[in-house]
Amino acid sequence: MIGRTGGIFMRKMLALDLDGTTFGVRTELSEANRRALLAAKEAGTAVCFVTGRKSVEPISHLCGLADYFVLNNGGTVVAAPGMEQLYTTLVERSDMLRLIDFCLAHDSAILHLISGDYWGVNRITPGVLRQQEEFEGTPVVYRGAGDLPFETLDGFVVSENYGPVRDFIEREGLRLTCAVTNATSMDVMPQGVNKWRGTAYVAAREGIARENIVAAGNYYNDLELIRGAGVGVAVRNAPEEVRAQADYVTERTHLEDAVAEIVERFIL
Repeated sequence: MIGRTGGIFMRKMLALDLDGTTFGVRTELSEANRRALLAAKEAGTAVCFVTGRKSVEPISHLCGLADYFVLNNGGTVVAAPGMEQLYTTLVERSDMLRLIDFCLAHDSAILHLISGDYWGVNRITPGVLRQQEEFEGTPVVYRGAGDLPFETLDGFVVSENYGPVRDFIEREGLRLTCAVTNATSMDVMPQGVNKWRGTAYVAAREGIARENIVAAGNYYNDLELIRGAGVGVAVRNAPEEVRAQADYVTERTHLEDAVAEIVERFIL
């Protein structure tokens, strides 16, 4: 257990990735995990959900459990329960335009542009249609920046063949950061954005020391979070390279209430 020094209680923070860590199937939160998170909050722990997702709306069932949401892999921080946006980091427009032009000219990858209710893609593929069924949204095809209802945005999602896009960003020196989120997708954010950066901002706001932060994740975009926290946890279903960076690896997977195990071991 952490959080007590010389008999003086030190407030703790629990910073949790969502997909593949806290959630089971899709956005399902098990009853055991829900009870554990409630117990953590009752013990005075600040609960912070840290995700690559861009909006709280699809995960609004977590609002009663959260003190903060760190969205877009650390690019945006929202305080619960009032959903006040504390900060967001936007892509430089010139970098956005260059990336869009590259993906329109090289159609091996799908560049998703998401802002509010808008979901734009450079082309429709069977993979995009599967995502449409999963997310219950309707993508539109853009042919250039003139089709977009915004000047810039907080990041992109690249699916299907992200390698050439990552190479282009590195070769051209675009002010962007890439984070692989699963076997077929990569998030692209403004330079310097990562999950630990957003979590550290919340900790500073709450006056919580790094050594009193327990953070957990399951994939490569969680590495900075795991390495930055006082206790970095990888869930059992994480890749070996991620587990190797953690202070602790859970005995349970995300489908077996790994979050409850983390709370029981390090918070309560």
